[in-house]
Amino acid sequence: MQRTLVLISIGITALLCVASGCRSLLLDETATRIAPEYELQNPLVVSYVDREWVMDAVSDELDNYFRIYREERIRLVDNILTEGWIETHPQIGSTAFEPWRRDSMPGFERTQATLQTIRRFAKVRIIPNGDSYLVDVKVYKELEDLPEPQHSTISSRILRHDSTVDIDNEEQPIIQPNRGWIPMGRDFSLEQHILRNIKGAIDRQCEKK
Repeated sequence: MQRTLVLISIGITALLCVASGCRSLLLDETATRIAPEYELQNPLVVSYVDREWVMDAVSDELDNYFRIYREERIRLVDNILTEGWIETHPQIGSTAFEPWRRDSMPGFERTQATLQTIRRFAKVRIIPNGDSYLVDVKVYKELEDLPEPQHSTISSRILRHDSTVDIDNEEQPIIQPNRGWIPMGRDFSLEQHILRNIKGAIDRQCEKK
């Protein structure tokens, strides 16, 4: 049985290597970075449009990858615009066998999420800045910390921390990032993808005016 599992794992790894390029299998976080000439500034400066529309654009984009945990809208208090922010629930990373999901970027990120259990969550700040807004997008990655190897012959109860059973509970509190998960830094490729989509949506809105 163990030999069969090993052979299956080797076969899947070989297919992924061919599909996405062997370089994507290198567990080097710098492999996820965008070429400097194509990289957007983060925080991203966007044109000054209606504050509700900006918040909606950011929220709608994040909703394509994560479930929103909590959101604070930009408000006008004593003629001063307050900072808006959005936080999401952690999301188990999509694998090569889930092409309809978009939270794992093609190449290294999707390959890594296929071979290991990775989850992500986002924190976004929308900061009024004179005649524009600063959209600060941060996507964090974590690796599942199992108490023992997944296919170990030792009999014990494996506790998971992804709240799969309670996923439909709207009142579910956000999971503490350090419980059962190892921080792996940020997912710069997904941050850039989100920023590009937000910029495109806001630019199109400005062109209509």
